[in-house]
Amino acid sequence: MSCSHAHEQVDWKDVSISSVAVQIAARLSARVFLGERLCRDEDWVDISTKFTAVTFKAQQALRVWPVFLRPFVHRFLPLLRYQRSLIKHARIIIEPELAARRKARKDVVKPQDSLSWLDDTRGDREFDVARGQLFLSLAAIHTTSTVLTSIMYDLVNHPEYIDDLREEITRVLKEDGGWKKTSLYKMMLMDSCMKESQRLHVLGPTSMNRRVEAPMTLSDGTHLPKGVFIAFSTYDMRDGDVFKNPHEFNGRRFLDLRAQPGQANRWQFVTTTPEYLSFGHGKHACPGRFFASNEIKIALAHLLMKYDWKVSGAPPKSLLESRFLPDPKAVVACRTRELEPEIAALMGRE
Repeated sequence: MSCSHAHEQVDWKDVSISSVAVQIAARLSARVFLGERLCRDEDWVDISTKFTAVTFKAQQALRVWPVFLRPFVHRFLPLLRYQRSLIKHARIIIEPELAARRKARKDVVKPQDSLSWLDDTRGDREFDVARGQLFLSLAAIHTTSTVLTSIMYDLVNHPEYIDDLREEITRVLKEDGGWKKTSLYKMMLMDSCMKESQRLHVLGPTSMNRRVEAPMTLSDGTHLPKGVFIAFSTYDMRDGDVFKNPHEFNGRRFLDLRAQPGQANRWQFVTTTPEYLSFGHGKHACPGRFFASNEIKIALAHLLMKYDWKVSGAPPKSLLESRFLPDPKAVVACRTRELEPEIAALMGRE
C-alpha cells in the first residue's frame, strides 16, 4: 500500500512500511528540492524512487568487474542501461521547468530550492541538472527511508513508546501553536528513539571509508602507506562497554544521557561522536543529517498521530546482519485514527 492511499484505510490492513517510507521520503525531499508542484508529480516520484533502488544494485553489478574495464562494460550492463533511461526521463520533467524559470521576468522572486541552486551554480559549465537532482534525491531518499523504516519496526515491536511519543507531539504543537522551527528540537523523546533505532540498525559495518593520499604514521606507531583503504568499525554502537544492554531497544537511552550535566547536545540524533559513527565524524560528517532528521521527525509525527500500528505476523527485521536492509516483503498492520479537531488543525494538511 502506498502512502498516498494510507489515509483511506479504516480497518486494520497490512502494509509494507519500507515501501511507504520510500514514498514519504521521495515526496518530502521533492517538496524541498523542487517545490510544491513537482513534489506532487507522480512521474517524478516514480523516477526518483526507482533511481534510488536501481543505483545501489547497479554499483554492485559494476564492482564485480576490474576497474579498467568499468568505463566500457557499464554501457552494456542492464541495470546501468536502465539507470540511464531513468535519467533521460528525468530530463523530460526537469528541463521544461528550468526553461520556464529562466524565461520568467527578472523581477519575479526565484524559488528557493535546489533546482534553482544547481542551475545558478553551474554558470557556463556543462552540468546535467536533472542527473544532479536525481543523485541529490537518492541521498535524501535512501537515508531518510531507511531510518524511518527502522524506527517504525522498533515502535511496532515496542508499542509502549507510541503513546508517549503522541503525548510529546501533542504537547509541543500546542505550545508552539503548530509547526515552528523549534518544534522538532523540542521532540526529544522522538529524537532519542530515532538515535536508538539507528544505533541498532546500522547502515553499514564500517563508516568513514577513506583512501590514504599520502603516507602517514599514527600516534600509536601504525604506518599507513599511500593508496591503502581504511575504515572505522561501527561495532562500538553495540558495544556493552559503551552502551548498557547494547542489543536491547531503549527508546529513552539518549534522552536519559542528555539529561546528564553537560551532555544535552552530545547525544542528539544529528550529533556525531567516536562512539556513534552512523553519520561519520569530524569535518566530513554527513552534511545532510540535519535535513534528514527534520524529514524523519515530520514524517514520524504524521504516521504516529494519524494511524494506529501493530505487528502483523512475524516481527519485521533486516535482511542482513552486517547492516540494516529492510525486507520489502515484511508488513505491519495499520488503521486510521481520529484526531481532535484542534490537533488536526495544528498538524496541518498532508
